[in-house]
Amino acid sequence: MIDYQGMKLLATRSFCFFLVLFAPIVFAKEQSIDPEVAGFNLRFGSQAFGTRYQFSTNDVVVEEAEQLLRMGSDIVKFTLNAGKGRKELKTLTASVEANPHFTRLFEMPFHHYFLWTDIASHSSHNYWRKGPQPDQDLLEYEEMHEFARYLLTRYSGTGKKFYLGNWEGDWLLLGTAQHGTNNPAPEAVLGMRSWLNARQRAVDDAKKDTPHTKVDVFVYAEVNRVRDAMLNKPGANIRLVNAVLPFVTNLDYVSYSSYDAQNLAEPELHRTLDYIVANLSTHKAAVIPGRRLFIGEYGFGGNQRTPDQQLEPTRKYLARVLRWGVPFSLFWQVYNNEEGNYYCLIDAHGKPTPCFVLFQDYLSAARLRVADFKRSHGRLPNDAEFTALALPLIESRNPATTP
Repeated sequence: MIDYQGMKLLATRSFCFFLVLFAPIVFAKEQSIDPEVAGFNLRFGSQAFGTRYQFSTNDVVVEEAEQLLRMGSDIVKFTLNAGKGRKELKTLTASVEANPHFTRLFEMPFHHYFLWTDIASHSSHNYWRKGPQPDQDLLEYEEMHEFARYLLTRYSGTGKKFYLGNWEGDWLLLGTAQHGTNNPAPEAVLGMRSWLNARQRAVDDAKKDTPHTKVDVFVYAEVNRVRDAMLNKPGANIRLVNAVLPFVTNLDYVSYSSYDAQNLAEPELHRTLDYIVANLSTHKAAVIPGRRLFIGEYGFGGNQRTPDQQLEPTRKYLARVLRWGVPFSLFWQVYNNEEGNYYCLIDAHGKPTPCFVLFQDYLSAARLRVADFKRSHGRLPNDAEFTALALPLIESRNPATTP
């Protein structure tokens, strides 16, 4: 007598084994067929900076970047410097070529690279605090121009985009010792304007001077004390957003390290984002489509808030900024770098946090929705259409199971 039940069970187990063994290959091949879907910006990512722990002998930033790939992200942010050999290296380009971990990072399958970028030529990186210095601005221009040309040439045809910017600009402008309780020196305001304009001019000229295709380089300035400018009394209300940003006339993007606004109710948060945009020059509006303000940092790991306690505020904040229309929101960060706090996607035991799982599920589900949209409409979704697709995923407690 034929054991049909046994055959059915064997067939089922064999099929399940096939899925476990071969499904990742099949699905990866299917995704690679449509590079437009694979390269579509899903908005959410994180950053790889210093850490209190790591789990391999790799460069720690490379290790953190690998965690982001595991999460499904094609966005990474890190510091660009020369590492141990910095004093012997004369330019950003030489620094990248001499440090293999930078080459490895740039060749990973990320589409968006955000870089805190300091040039190697200055004896003091905050030279501009003493006011405009044409000779130092020229060094800034020359080195940024050379590096932008390097990126445009080396990564032409890859679809990669590089965003060159600064750490929290208001602390640079004020000096961290001032803690935001007063105004910066007038000469520092003038010097920062000149410095940022030199950076932007260098990248703009490099793109004119360098043949390239399917690669781009941008400049951004990061603000972080926006609420001071909106609410403080005279004497403590001059900040990058209102005193510097409007005078960087061709700036590509502005980044917001948004800790001073991330706990606001949605109407007030949106009013804050609108205020930043109102101070951003419109000269690039015809060149760069969509919003040119992104969230460069946010996180809810302070005050010893555990990873479990961060999930809901993170989800709610992302829904608020997604509804406003930011093109990127970058979680701080992959590994924790603060004693007593929990700013991380992977904890000190190597365990993914609930926010890591949230992003992993969201990125997987959002990519599938973009693919479905293109199959149905013959094109990728625009910003409003993508927001409508993505919001239910970030607001759901289990986006992977959302149809």
